Amino acid sequence: MKIRIEIFEDNGGKSTFEFEGAEQTAIREKVINFLNASNVFSEPEAVQAPPIRAWDVGGTLMERLSIFIRYEFQDTWFNSQSLRERYETLVDDIKLSTVSTYLSRMHRDGLLERKGNRNNRHYRLSSKVENGIFEEVHPPAGMRAEIKSAHR
Repeated sequence: MKIRIEIFEDNGGKSTFEFEGAEQTAIREKVINFLNASNVFSEPEAVQAPPIRAWDVGGTLMERLSIFIRYEFQDTWFNSQSLRERYETLVDDIKLSTVSTYLSRMHRDGLLERKGNRNNRHYRLSSKVENGIFEEVHPPAGMRAEIKSAHR
């Protein structure tokens, strides 16, 4: 019995081995040992999943954008364009008008501080948010809606 094995690797390399003999058991063991040594049976390297970021978890776009701001613009002033560019780099496409609308709403809700005129607005996290007290004073949007409807 004669067995020839050729292994073609991704990098263009080639390995060839021939086994010859009368005893099948001995040849089978040689073939298996050769294949094991050639890493033919090894698992491909596992591709690691990207880490789950807090803003990837779910919720409305405004909630995800709010969480994104907390992580990416913690101690700094930013404008709608810089937020949009950073968000699109790390997460997904978003319209500048959407970013501007949500920044205005977050300012209205006390989540952000604002400075500058209409053409040059800059925002940063409110000191209440930085200190972690904002959520105690202002429940999430869904909770607020339930509280309002209960008082009617």
